[in-house]
Amino acid sequence: MLTYLPQFLSQHLVAVGLVAAVLGLAWFVFRLYRRWNLVFGRNAKTSEQLGAEFGKRLAAAEAKLRGLEPRIGRLEAVAPRNIQKVGFLRFNPFERTGGDQSFVVALLDHTDSGVVISSLYTREGVRIYAKEITHGESKHQLSGEERSAITQAQAGAMKHHED
Repeated sequence: MLTYLPQFLSQHLVAVGLVAAVLGLAWFVFRLYRRWNLVFGRNAKTSEQLGAEFGKRLAAAEAKLRGLEPRIGRLEAVAPRNIQKVGFLRFNPFERTGGDQSFVVALLDHTDSGVVISSLYTREGVRIYAKEITHGESKHQLSGEERSAITQAQAGAMKHHED
């Protein structure tokens, strides 16, 4: 009887081990199946179907990209000439009279070329001046406010001028 007991126990231990291994494998397959459904849906496709669908999507994306390339080229060609920097300044040209009704606006492209527009407000009327700017400079004399607006545009900042 003593020889039978160890053999009986070892057979049961092997059987319990096999059952545990089968249950563990079943749990692993079940979790793998759930993950597959989460990723690919219930109507999961074969790898050939997934590859074909991926190929179609890639071809469609490449076609869209080819369609965008000429448009991007045209935008890049005109972008340097567009207004990219703006400086704005309100000020009072006359001490102790009126408010900050006058202003200067600088409109510049990426080379700091463009225009500075000044509007001077007085009780008698409004005067507007425009001066061409080339690489941050003008062939016309610039006022301090105009110079400040250009500097603000170059720096990308707009603020109220305090004298």
